Amino acid sequence: MRLRKKLVRGIIYYGLRILIFIAYLIPMNTGVKIGGFLGRLVYYILHKERRKTISNLKRAFPEKDNIELKKIAKGCFVSLGNGLFELINLPKINKDNLEKIVKVEGEEHVKEALSKGRGFIFITGHVGNWEIMGAVFGIKGYKVNVIAAPLYDNRINDLLVKQRAWHNVRVILRGSKDIKREIIKALRNNESLTMLIDQDTKVPGVFVDFFGRQAYTPLGAASIALRTGSPVLMGFITRQSDNTHKITIGSALNLIDTGDRESDIKENTLLFTKIIEEQIRKTPEQWVWMHNRWKKQPEKHN
Repeated sequence: MRLRKKLVRGIIYYGLRILIFIAYLIPMNTGVKIGGFLGRLVYYILHKERRKTISNLKRAFPEKDNIELKKIAKGCFVSLGNGLFELINLPKINKDNLEKIVKVEGEEHVKEALSKGRGFIFITGHVGNWEIMGAVFGIKGYKVNVIAAPLYDNRINDLLVKQRAWHNVRVILRGSKDIKREIIKALRNNESLTMLIDQDTKVPGVFVDFFGRQAYTPLGAASIALRTGSPVLMGFITRQSDNTHKITIGSALNLIDTGDRESDIKENTLLFTKIIEEQIRKTPEQWVWMHNRWKKQPEKHN
């Protein structure tokens, strides 16, 4: 690793450790507001990320003017700043204060899915503070497994895994040699398997429509669902104006299963993606628009 890159990563890691220490010392509500302020500040400082965010928003919402797009872009940075302090403070969320912070609609669908005895696949996106959603169900006593990509720095990755584990959220890392066995084990043990499929990542995928453009989308959720027969639920968490949250979970989806596995995987992945798009359209400021969602394109991808 080059010295400069190593130095930058070290600054980020120790800066994060200092931020965690400070965040633990102040009330959570205050920290979330500070996070929002820092997010707004970052919006003005990181010119490249700001331009990328606005550019992606223009592609997704050609009908909106620049003033509205910039407002959404700024809200995106603020939301991520809020979420960072909430992630740091996950240990402060417990059974006693849970209902004051998060409201859950549709939990009956989770219980119904688990009654089948095959676990269930839970699909969501990087909308709102998705990290809180896993913690909520861990606090409620559900066995939660999340498939996640390892971060570029093992030290930061370990911090994130520990934060998730605080509320019994178990991480299954993409690329690990035992991932297939761990997935099957979780479902056979009647546990939930959470997958976020709204980013262009280095995993097997298919191209499906997302905001009017072809986007390379992980196919794992559809493939596992068709292979195992486990129910598929989709749900999202939405930040409210007072920085509380609302989780909404839908009933089990009726998957497309014609027997043509390749076609069925693509059609179901499209189904999942359309539901994610619908949610993003409701609260566009709560999605990660700085992510290059349309990086790969069919004509250039082998």
